[in-house]
Amino acid sequence: MLTGCKDLNEVDDLNIVLAMGIDETPDHQVEVSTEIVDPMGARSSSQSGSGGQRDQAKFIRHGVGKTVEEAVDRLDENVARNLFLSHNTVVIFGRAYAEAGIDRSMDYLERNLSLRRNQLWVVTDDTAAHLLEASGKPELYNALAIRSLVEQGVNKSIAINSTQLRVMRDYLRPSHAPNMAYLTVAHSELCECGVGLFDGSHFRGHLTSKDANGLLLFLGPTQQTEYTLPCSSGKSSTDLQNTFRILGTQTKVVPVMKGSEVQFSVQVRGRAEIERLCQGSKTTPDAYKEFETQISSELQQRMQHVMTKLQKDDVDSVQFATLLYRNNPAVWRKISTKWKDTFPTLTVNYDIHIQLLRNGLASKSPDTEFSPQGLPPRAGRRGSAP
Repeated sequence: MLTGCKDLNEVDDLNIVLAMGIDETPDHQVEVSTEIVDPMGARSSSQSGSGGQRDQAKFIRHGVGKTVEEAVDRLDENVARNLFLSHNTVVIFGRAYAEAGIDRSMDYLERNLSLRRNQLWVVTDDTAAHLLEASGKPELYNALAIRSLVEQGVNKSIAINSTQLRVMRDYLRPSHAPNMAYLTVAHSELCECGVGLFDGSHFRGHLTSKDANGLLLFLGPTQQTEYTLPCSSGKSSTDLQNTFRILGTQTKVVPVMKGSEVQFSVQVRGRAEIERLCQGSKTTPDAYKEFETQISSELQQRMQHVMTKLQKDDVDSVQFATLLYRNNPAVWRKISTKWKDTFPTLTVNYDIHIQLLRNGLASKSPDTEFSPQGLPPRAGRRGSAP
């Protein structure tokens, strides 16, 4: 008496796709690569610690066509069992395809009811097929390894959470410059390397993890970021420098009118803690003020470095146009048609202050507290040894 699913299929009749890669071939066709679960291989991999058998948990298949839709159809025709896309968790764009424009695939990815808008979009300077074939150990599947790497980068504010919904929203906003997680392959293994920059739908390069943190400071709260600064004496070694951890920051960006000129005021406030100090450093109130000044200066330098690069490339990845539209729509309507000429010459004013906390700090090295007199007697509680 109960209704059932119209498209009911047994699991044994499906190919479950976990990741999809989109590349452009030398003859300007589209190649779609998929990572598909191998049920028998996954079962044997879970029962064995052998590295060779782990690769049997998945297999990669490719399809080529004039469009993404045609490439997926060719792929479905050439693989036994039907493709099941509802569990797809990652979409990877190869460099050649992304530079030519990812808008060619947006319609398919947005309108296909089998695909979910919380799937992660990733760009690489290699091919998407190569990224899918790289080692993602200890994960069984590269799709899970890619998501895990990006999530770890987001938690340390060196990567961006580029779900499909977020990328599409930034693409449609006035800045028209979405940011995307960027991964590459190093020594046949996945390597998290920062944020991919887009001008509209066209890939315009990437920022390394260090520079990515400077970009993320513009875009909103950051957390758990480590900063290493040289010793004030100038005699620091590579393994002993001043190290601080930024626990969290809050950013406020406001467009300001100076006559007929638009400027942007960037205010950053945050808290940090000491992880390591150079030898001989004193934890006096004056030293704390000096450390706070150094950290604030380092953050400003990173932000200015990123801003200089973005203005040189004329890519509004900091979303200034969107902020201007929200705060002053009347001004935005006047300069929207010439924003591409305005953005490279914008003046940005910075106000950055990081508060250094004083919790759990040991002011002396454990070695300075050592003395033979402080050791317990060898005979225990009854006195010294005979």
